[in-house]
Amino acid sequence: MKNTCVLFLLLYLKQMRTDLQLCGYWTYSKGVGQPEFTERRVLNDVTVYYHDSRLRSKMPCPDWINTTAGKEEWSSIHVHSDHNRYVFTIAFQLATQQFNLTGSLSDQNIYQGSGCCSLYPNGTYRVLVTHAFNGKDFTSFDMNTKTFVAAVPQAVLFKTLRERNSASINMLAVYYKTRCLERLNILKQAPELLIRKVPEVRVFEQQKAGSITVTCHVTGFYPRVVQVVWLGPDLQPVDEGVTDVLPNEDGTYQTRKSVIVPEEDVGEHTYSCVVLHCSVPDNITRVWGGEKAGGMAVWISLVCICLLAAGIGLVVWWCCRT
Repeated sequence: MKNTCVLFLLLYLKQMRTDLQLCGYWTYSKGVGQPEFTERRVLNDVTVYYHDSRLRSKMPCPDWINTTAGKEEWSSIHVHSDHNRYVFTIAFQLATQQFNLTGSLSDQNIYQGSGCCSLYPNGTYRVLVTHAFNGKDFTSFDMNTKTFVAAVPQAVLFKTLRERNSASINMLAVYYKTRCLERLNILKQAPELLIRKVPEVRVFEQQKAGSITVTCHVTGFYPRVVQVVWLGPDLQPVDEGVTDVLPNEDGTYQTRKSVIVPEEDVGEHTYSCVVLHCSVPDNITRVWGGEKAGGMAVWISLVCICLLAAGIGLVVWWCCRT
């Protein structure tokens, strides 16, 4: 049992993603009912900048940016917005040509790009830049080699033309290596980032032949980043453990994580759903043990939870202070 607890703890810490993330999202489209070009910059759940081709002017600098460095960075966003529109216009044209979507076939197409820089509590800094055409992977940018990776043969021409312009490639690399982090630290002062709403956690079960599916439902939380983990022996995740975080009508979020408990284990062990969210200083725990759980199993589960809480306490504190 001790080994099982340690394994769950290690897996949980490995998956910990209470990070601060700044993402840019760009689209160039025709015939899909959207502006020809859009640009959105999002810090965690908060949109801090938006512009599209229908607008005559760009979003003014918000009042909460009151430093010289912050105002200069906002001006830089305006300048690069025009450059991004040019890049994605060319990318859209190349993609439609390479997929032979000319004439009437070019009426409804969309080219999308995203670039994110993420800062983790342990100081790790990561970057992800991807492009897609009509909802499918098109290309991505490799920061280590400063090259584009073509996901499909039709993206090779785009890759070749972009890499031919070494100045543009270097500018892209410098932005994601340094400028994105600097911009993240400036924009994290957005007042909306201070909003915290505590999740409501409920555990329920569903009987099936030979097993019971136990679900941990978490709702009403904000911001979006949350971690939900089940602790206990012989648990089988449902849907490979992948869960979606979905929006509620009031602007908060909800998610759920389900596990399958073998019928022979019901009543023999306790199982705990542990929820980590930056709105609470520690964690929220709900215990499920069927009808016959013994006292020793309860104590073992509580020990596991304490180990988990100790391992992640510093991470939660970092998240809350941002």
